[in-house]
Amino acid sequence: MVTIESLACIPGLEPLQLRAGQQGRHNIIRWPYVAENADIKDWIEGGELIFVTGLNWNWQANDFIQLITTAKARNASGLVLLTHSPYLDEIPHNVLAFSDQCGFPVIEQPWALPMVKVTELLSNAIIMTDLQHKSTRWLIQHLLESAVPSDMTLLKASEHGIEVHRIWSVAVINPASNQTSDLIRSQHLISQFLADFSGALPVLEYHQGWLACLPLTSNSPDTLTVWQQLAQYLARQGIDCHLGLSEARTLRSLRQAVLQARQSADFSAAHQGYPVVHYNSLGIAQIFSRLEDPQFLADFCKQHLGGLYGDQDKQNQLLKHTLSCYLDHLGSLRQTAAHLNIHRNTLSNRLSKIEQLTDLSLNNAQQRLSIQSALIAERLLFSSATNTQPSADKLHF
Repeated sequence: MVTIESLACIPGLEPLQLRAGQQGRHNIIRWPYVAENADIKDWIEGGELIFVTGLNWNWQANDFIQLITTAKARNASGLVLLTHSPYLDEIPHNVLAFSDQCGFPVIEQPWALPMVKVTELLSNAIIMTDLQHKSTRWLIQHLLESAVPSDMTLLKASEHGIEVHRIWSVAVINPASNQTSDLIRSQHLISQFLADFSGALPVLEYHQGWLACLPLTSNSPDTLTVWQQLAQYLARQGIDCHLGLSEARTLRSLRQAVLQARQSADFSAAHQGYPVVHYNSLGIAQIFSRLEDPQFLADFCKQHLGGLYGDQDKQNQLLKHTLSCYLDHLGSLRQTAAHLNIHRNTLSNRLSKIEQLTDLSLNNAQQRLSIQSALIAERLLFSSATNTQPSADKLHF
């Protein structure tokens, strides 16, 4: 990756000088962008190195501060100001102080260094890095498509600097929104987050989201905490994601670990309040997610949920929520009513209606287990489907 820190290491760009915002020196540069004025909010998506020539705008110190504020909020990588020019002699001191305060890099470019040369050299460096990562991503994709990776594939992985016998923490990250601008920005933010971890594989587009892999050592931080921090980091940027986790004991088992992480991400999407789910925590849902015949699972749900199955009617959704809460509280009417903030008589009426629709008795332990299992299975079916109504030919496990 080309970063703010490595920018001056590119042959021909040695005159560029980082003047302020040292905290952002590890920011990844995705592409150059030339700003005509301070209103850039709708034109950048994250990772841009913003250049200001001063040609088409009478820039004042407050304009630069506004530009830095917007660029920081939109996760741009840094700001380059051309100095000793007819338009800007030097960078105002209050601009540098503000940059240091918010940790946003400001770089000085001498006017004598042509813009066309700078953008060409920077773009070439970014393209070369992307090509290297593209080769690594292709290799990872090949590993995911191979039930049993060949020795040749593992040798190529080793040649790419990937440790074959290392334990890998695997995360499948699915966005709640599929807007194109959010997807580009999200991938940049994930890559930026992982840049702090040595040996992390390049982020790979995977189905409707991304795949991220971190190597584990005896000194590695708790991975669940790391991925929770990623979810929180994205949420602070206004991006909600569902993360599913697993581990690959070696690179040979990466494919299986990714499938487990994908199933965990589906489970996360189906359960509000669980943005990060590890495969080991799925419990009985592991069994459901491994069934090769989704129609069998759909039939099981229909059998035990009866009229509640697949019904998006608000009243039936309310009944299913009540049922889940009742089962989560081990059948305690008092605790369930308190949690739902309803009267016990209201709860009793809802439970009676549920028994009518399912033709099951909630006083029967075996039937309670069946209906609770069916609720879990139905959520998996819904989260795996491409539309809102579960259908066997639309599911993937």
